[in-house]
Formats: sequence, C-alpha cells, structure tokens
Amino acid sequence: MNIKEIAYLAGVSVATVSRVINNSDSVKPATRERVQKVMQENNYIPSATARDLSFQRSEVVAVVVPDLKNPFFYGLIEGITRVAEKNHYQVLIFNTNEDADKEYQVLQAIRERNVAGILITAAGVRDKRTGALLAEYQQSGTPVVLVDRFIEGGDGLDTVMADNESGSYKAICELIRQGHERIAIIAGEKTLSPVYERELGYRRALSENGIKIREMYIAYGNQMADKSYSCMKKLMSLSKPPTAVFCGNNLMSLGALRYLIENGMAAGEDVAIIGFDDIDVLNHVGIPLSVVDRSEKEMGRKAMEILLRHLKKTDTTSTHISVPTRLILRGSEKARNVKPK
Repeated sequence: MNIKEIAYLAGVSVATVSRVINNSDSVKPATRERVQKVMQENNYIPSATARDLSFQRSEVVAVVVPDLKNPFFYGLIEGITRVAEKNHYQVLIFNTNEDADKEYQVLQAIRERNVAGILITAAGVRDKRTGALLAEYQQSGTPVVLVDRFIEGGDGLDTVMADNESGSYKAICELIRQGHERIAIIAGEKTLSPVYERELGYRRALSENGIKIREMYIAYGNQMADKSYSCMKKLMSLSKPPTAVFCGNNLMSLGALRYLIENGMAAGEDVAIIGFDDIDVLNHVGIPLSVVDRSEKEMGRKAMEILLRHLKKTDTTSTHISVPTRLILRGSEKARNVKPK
C-alpha cells in the first residue's frame, strides 16, 4: 500500500494525505478523519517520502478549459502562461470538450500530479461533483480560481469574469439606435452564467427602450457554430424574421455568418449582426463584424495573478474581478432596409 493508493481510497489528493501525515492545520477535520481511517484500515505506515511530499513545492498549475477550438480560450491560456512563466511556473492544459463527466475525470486525475493550483472554466457548472471536488482542493491548500463561468457550490472560490450583462446591453442599445426593433439573440446553453447574463442584458435593453420582448426571437444553442447555424436558419424562416441578430459568442457568430453567406445575404446589408468576442480571422479576410469585445488575455493574466498571491501566501482573502467589455462597431450593426433613429 502506498500514498497514492491511500489518496485514491480516501478520495483526496496525494498532497492532502501528506498534509494529514504531517499534521498540517490546513486539512479539514472531516477530511483528516477520513484519511486516517483509510490508513488504519490498511495498516499504512508513512514513509519519509510521504512525510516530505507536502513540503515539496510544485511549480505546475493546471488549466482546465471546455473547448480549445474556441479562440477565446487560446487567448485566455496565453494570458495565464505569460504570467506563469515570468514567475517560474509551468502550465498543464486540460480540454474537457464541454463534457461534465470528462471534466470530473480530469479533476480526479489532477490529484496524482500534485499541482500548485487550478484555473478552470467549468463545463459541469451544475454538476455537484465538480463543485465539491474543487472545494476540497481549495480546503486542502490547493487554490482554485474560476474563470468566465460560475459553478454551483463555488461560492468560496476566487473568480475572474467578464461584465457580460453590460456588454450585451450596449450591443442591443446600439442596434435599437440603428433603428432595429425586431432584434433576435442566439444564446448558448442556459445553465452557463455568461449565457444567462448576456440574455439578461438583451432583455433589459429591449424593456428600457419600450420594445416588446418576443420569445420567438430568442434561440438557444450550445456555444457551437453548427447549432448557431440551425438557430439562424430558424430565425430567418419566421414570417417576420429579425432585422438584427446578437450572437452570444464567437463560434455562434461564425455559424450565423455561414448561414447568411450560403443564402446570398450579407451582415450589415441584409441583416445586422453583432457578436460577443472578437474574431481575428474575420478581420484578416475582410469581413467586418461588429462585436462586444473583452480581453481574454487580461482575464487570464488576472486569474494567474490571483493564484500567485495565494501560492505566495501574500493574500488569503477571496477575490472577485469583473473585466469590462467594449463595443467595437465595424458596420455590421446596420441593415440597408432599416433607418437609424
């Protein structure tokens, strides 16, 4: 029987077992009791290596993201990596493909790597297993920072989020200023906090400007381009199709644009489009898309800086940061048959 097997049976990290062995005050009493019970049941005698493990400084941080195909997460990881490398930490990246079960498996596997801390954009935002496991990491001395999405059970964790509601609010107000009243939104998965917040901004902008909210103009996708394509097709097939569409993320903007192109239409002429998150490749190929932009690199940088403060023991209080958004107008907010007010 070795320390890894004890950790597995107790459902904790190797570092937590080592902290129990070394009588560290950072372990919760219930966790300590569970580990000690497993050790007693298996007649485990700690080795010198096990005693030393909790004092070995890990220089690796785990970054868990839901979709590496999404350019947003490339930018986020770049911001994290720049700060990490400057402070002599390595970054270990895990991709969960928006799969809560895979995410839980990843978080279990991280136990064996004795990482210094975890930065995560969660897929299983309502999966109690994810929330409980992240809380356990935090309580056992491995700091966790949530980036971009809140999770159920994560109230005590540090967060770095975008000001999603304000961003979508500004976008819809601009569309209204351009004369649009039939304004649709292609949102993502309802359970995700950014999706809820962006829809909230959409609804608030319409209400405050005296425009009736029509549920037929609210289409829910799944953060992916293909589903957004289907949503755009459904919206444009309505007897009174929208004259403007707000897309909830960059991949959904691409899906909506593909539908327009395949059907001989253009954003900024036949239909107005504003997306959330900039898409560099469109700028390179001459497709001007108006967007709500946020600095994903800045979000990554701030998240890593929070983690470092915990690792260096310079700050043990919870930190919650909201990164502002800005509206970039490139012409696609217009439509030739709609006159600005």
